[in-house]
Amino acid sequence: MSKKIIITIVALAAIVLPSCKKFLDLSPKNDIGESEALNSKDRIERALTGAYSRLQDQSYYGFEWMNAVWLSDDNTTAVGAGTTDLQFDNHEVLASSNTMEIAWAAMYQAVNAANNVIDAVATVKDPGFTDAEKQDVSGQAYFIRALVYFDMARTWGGVPLVLKPTRGYDSTSNIAKSTTAEVYAQVLKDLNEAENRLPATLNRNIATKKAAQALKARLYLYLKDWSNAAQFAGTVIADAAEYSLVDPYDNLITVKNNTENIFELNFTPTDGNPLAGIFYPNALGGSYRIGPTQEIVTLLSDPTKAGGRSTLVGNSAGTAYANRYRRVSGDQQDDDVSILRLSEMYLIRAEAKAHQNDVTGGLQDLNMIRNRAHVLPAAAADSAALLLAIEDERRLEFAFEPFRWFDLVRTGRAAAVLGVTDARKYVFPIPTSEIVANRLLVQNEGY
Repeated sequence: MSKKIIITIVALAAIVLPSCKKFLDLSPKNDIGESEALNSKDRIERALTGAYSRLQDQSYYGFEWMNAVWLSDDNTTAVGAGTTDLQFDNHEVLASSNTMEIAWAAMYQAVNAANNVIDAVATVKDPGFTDAEKQDVSGQAYFIRALVYFDMARTWGGVPLVLKPTRGYDSTSNIAKSTTAEVYAQVLKDLNEAENRLPATLNRNIATKKAAQALKARLYLYLKDWSNAAQFAGTVIADAAEYSLVDPYDNLITVKNNTENIFELNFTPTDGNPLAGIFYPNALGGSYRIGPTQEIVTLLSDPTKAGGRSTLVGNSAGTAYANRYRRVSGDQQDDDVSILRLSEMYLIRAEAKAHQNDVTGGLQDLNMIRNRAHVLPAAAADSAALLLAIEDERRLEFAFEPFRWFDLVRTGRAAAVLGVTDARKYVFPIPTSEIVANRLLVQNEGY
């Protein structure tokens, strides 16, 4: 869904290039048409399905946004030498980057889809739509909005907060950026709503109460609220009846909806993604657009460090490639994308405990992950050593997922590890087209 969109933040449906689709075109995959009112249970539920589809857009979790994030770390490198990929690989991202444009647009599409559902649930008068169902549906929409704004804050810092459905352009459409802190505060508010509304049921492909709690644990980690990070991660870990680490590690990749996943985007051959193809060499049916760095290949090939995670790299006729996504054939490009899983909760709690000087407790959580990988337990004399061990473990555990760049930025380690000393580059540029279209939108410093 590559789009070059010249828009204001909230007027994407009205100001577009002639060749573009409308931003508020609510008719992808399983959604309903924009002109159809969300005035019944069926239509609102279909709109909610469409909101999940927005998360799976190829410009978001379907590939492009994740590609920008992992190219910014030291696990992947641009092989195809496309100019856009090289911008992220070299930390020289241009505000005119097409990746930034389409990721920004895709995320606001997801926000607007969630806003439509939230708004409709509050006003619908369908006697067949029970209060419990309304709570569940609106809770899922709040979770989706929280996830998107959390990702946007990590990516761009402060962004405009659009909390009502966007149905057209008028004189009030231009919105200034909120601060990063204000965006995170809205994310927490939405997650509180989601947690209170969602049922304590198990479904790994939609938002549930545990998914909201898991995302709160991650948010609190970014906010350096160690007590709450440990608490909410622990709440999910305690639900051993529903969530458990899978062994061997490879089952995380080959078994969809496994017991470790808390929230997983379910791709099918109908709405597949190109993830395997961009990593796989030509001999295996891919384009080899992105490759693993030699450093991560060495680490993942070391049985004392990676253990069972060595499955994350492969070798084809002497060419090392990332093996995190594998569904490369034309009719089965349906690798699922894990958004939240139990191993992250253990590592969040380990990090939170380290910051609370609970080295013993932090090591216990860290070694749960190492034990699953079949490597020897880690040891640490103090919190500083434990934090470095957790950093190294997260690098291996989440290799070729959109974690490490954000981890190094939030911990203040991007300069030491990646050599990115200009702190202004720790967020990406807002697309130039948005700056031009929205007179209240100010470019991030340094771009």
